Amino acid sequence: MKNLKGRIIIIGLVFLLAFSSLTVFASYQPPTKYSAPVNVGIIFNGDELDYDENGRWSFDIGYGASDEVRELLQAAIWEDDTSIFDEAGFNSLGVGIEYDYKIDNGQWRSNLDGYDEWVPESYAGFNPEESVWVGSVNATEYNFDEIFEDGILPGGKSYFDNHTIYFRVRFTVGFYNSDTGTEYEYYSPWSSEVSYSNNQKPENPAVLINHAPNLLSVELKKYDDGQPYLDFKASKAHDDVQLLNNISNQRIFTNVWLKVNNGPWVDAGSYMSMTEQFTVDANDYFVNAESYDSAVYEAKFRYSFDLAYYPLAGKSGDVYSPFSNVISHGMPAYSGASTWATTELDKAAEYGLIPDILLGADMTKQINREEFCELAVLLYEKSSGKTSTPANPNPFTDTVNSQILKAYKLGITAGTSATAFTPKKLITREECAAMLFRAIKAIEPNGDYSITGVPDFPDQKNIYSWAVDATKYMSKIGIIKGDSSGNFMPKATTTVQQAAGYGMATREAAILMAVRTFENMN
Repeated sequence: MKNLKGRIIIIGLVFLLAFSSLTVFASYQPPTKYSAPVNVGIIFNGDELDYDENGRWSFDIGYGASDEVRELLQAAIWEDDTSIFDEAGFNSLGVGIEYDYKIDNGQWRSNLDGYDEWVPESYAGFNPEESVWVGSVNATEYNFDEIFEDGILPGGKSYFDNHTIYFRVRFTVGFYNSDTGTEYEYYSPWSSEVSYSNNQKPENPAVLINHAPNLLSVELKKYDDGQPYLDFKASKAHDDVQLLNNISNQRIFTNVWLKVNNGPWVDAGSYMSMTEQFTVDANDYFVNAESYDSAVYEAKFRYSFDLAYYPLAGKSGDVYSPFSNVISHGMPAYSGASTWATTELDKAAEYGLIPDILLGADMTKQINREEFCELAVLLYEKSSGKTSTPANPNPFTDTVNSQILKAYKLGITAGTSATAFTPKKLITREECAAMLFRAIKAIEPNGDYSITGVPDFPDQKNIYSWAVDATKYMSKIGIIKGDSSGNFMPKATTTVQQAAGYGMATREAAILMAVRTFENMN
């Protein structure tokens, strides 16, 4: 009996291990619903000369990937001769795009009999390996035979003086599970409709592109032949930027700038297609570098657009987005620090709490609202483990800094007015306390923020009412202290350089408070 029990236990363990392996092997489950294409745009191709000769005309319909399509295609990326998608038993993946149209107040073609027989469908055109998540489909004249005999547009382009054509697109998703023999087929909802007529109001490219990209990382690497290149990774572009890309036949460029060995910023060139990961040849900048690990450089990029690709705007020249945040490598974390601050500044560098805007900066200088805001957002992301996103639309007229817009969306700052942030204004102690207090509440919304029993400051009459709770709470937990007399000094913008952190107007004191908050939260 004893031996039988032993055999049962062994068999059970083998079965458990096998089942566990199978569970890991088949753990990925593709989405079962797919949202519609996003940021759809339309372009008309053709002029009167074309009509006179052969009647050729077409539309390009641009679109962006939905989150579910992104997830599916990313799971299907092959690494080490397989992918998560394939390991789970799925294969034969196809993601296509269909378009539908109507003229004026007529019926959508998809509502008519026989739509399934002639529906225009093509490959969606995304490239997950290169992080290309925008695509376009071309609707040529022969796709409109149902309403225009032989695809001839009556009157040529002038037809759209008195008529409007509407388009919408949707995804088709299909794949197979070879383990179960199951075929899967999905259709997303139709996108929002877009229209074309000769009387439509043009978009303003300068407004659409006016959103700073968010740079996630930059790494210096080597090609197989030993030549250096920089590998850039960025967040998804703002919806407005994607729309501009889709109404211009994918003509948004990425314009890269580099600073090497503390030299000047240089334009490293513009690169085709709006991707979230791209590489830049770097031989001209690091040809003499002995070690790439010790290379010193900073990088940033912006979107650029040639107005010639959107003639509807009636303008010429180039327009640019604001620059992204700066990614630095090999740069000193700080400079010019006071002796009393170096220990905690070193901690800040270790924790990753020094924002890019302050890397290598003189820590004894006074800190402004923009710098402190970036510090507060970094504190939130490092403490919570979450990546924040900028507010959309931008409520401010004096900044497009994505970190400030993240802080606004998180409730860390409300600006100096309904439309102004005043980024270069030196920050006061009570503003510091308020921003840090709000950052803590964003990190831990369910925390206990009671200030019951906390005595008033002797100079509390000088503290704005909106900052009273914040100043008392930050004092209660020992993050921002008063002076030897207990005064909070709410309007102070000059620092008493002491480790106790009486002055919050310098960069080093601000970072010191962020370090204390980070350690307190953890």
